Formats: sequence, C-alpha cells, structure tokens
Amino acid sequence: MSPEPRTQFNVAQLLKELIGGTRAYDVLVPVSYEDAELAHAEPLAGHLTMLRTNRGILVEGMLNGSIVVECSRCLTGVSTPVTLDLEEEFLPTIDVVKGTFLEVEEDDTAILIDEHHILDIAEVVRQALLLAIPMHLLCKPDCLGLCPTCGQDLNAGPCGCLPADADPRWVDLSPLLSDVEM
Repeated sequence: MSPEPRTQFNVAQLLKELIGGTRAYDVLVPVSYEDAELAHAEPLAGHLTMLRTNRGILVEGMLNGSIVVECSRCLTGVSTPVTLDLEEEFLPTIDVVKGTFLEVEEDDTAILIDEHHILDIAEVVRQALLLAIPMHLLCKPDCLGLCPTCGQDLNAGPCGCLPADADPRWVDLSPLLSDVEM
C-alpha cells in the first residue's frame, strides 16, 4: 500500500511524550508551488522520522523524486532526479498540556508547529527543493542554445541572422563570398 500524499502531521501526542519519543512515516509529498522553477515537479517519496526533543520535534528523512527544469542554454524542459536530505527542528507555539502560548524567538515561521499542533513540512521541502535544483543543467552536452539576436533554438537548425562577428558594412558583399572557394 503506497502512502497518501500529505505535508501535514498532527504531532500533539508526540509533543506529550518524553524526550526521545519517535514516529516514523512513509510519505508522498506533493509539490504544487507557485515558484516557476518548481512548476513541473512530481511528488517526492521517502521516509521521515520525527523525534521529540527538549524544544520541539526534529524531522529527519530522505525524499526522492524528479523535477522538470529549463536547460540553461535553450530553455527546453529537462527532467532531473532530486534527492532531499531533510533535517529540521520544528518548534511548538502552544504548550500541548497547559494550552498556553509559548514564546518563540524564531524568525522562520516555516518551522513553527501551529496552535492545533499541526507540523507542516511543505515550506521546508520547497526550500530544500529549490536548493537541490542544479544551477546549470543542459538538455544534452552539445546543446547549441538560442540565437542571441532572434531567439531561435539553434538545436532545431540555423537561423537567418548574421554572425555576431559580421561587419554590417560588408553585408551586401557577403553573397559574393559564397561563389569563391577558399
């Protein structure tokens, strides 16, 4: 049985346990983010372990999947595998036993457990996924890229633009060069 897609976990019972209490989950994390870089990602599958710490809950795990990113030369979509190693401590905002608010000094709201004791890994996964995208991915090693003048994909064929080193004053004479053998 495959896990159902989810990013939120109710950790109220784990927060009530002593330090060292754990939970393990096989997860399927859907990727549906507004970022253009992550527009075409498949769900990430993996295993997460949640450990009760003295401050909150430490989430560790590995997620695998693939994402479609643009070739850095010709801008066509290229599917590339990604592996995320997660290790993040989430902090509660409400004391689970007393029901009182806890003072949290964290600026990053992505690692806060909400008032209903829901731990949401979506933003942490999004950030890790953005860091996992290769900086210069090519669709093929000999990708020719786009013409800097007209924007045509040079992998599909040459364009009609003048070479960058051509002197525009000699353009009218260039047809004569095709008759001359060098």
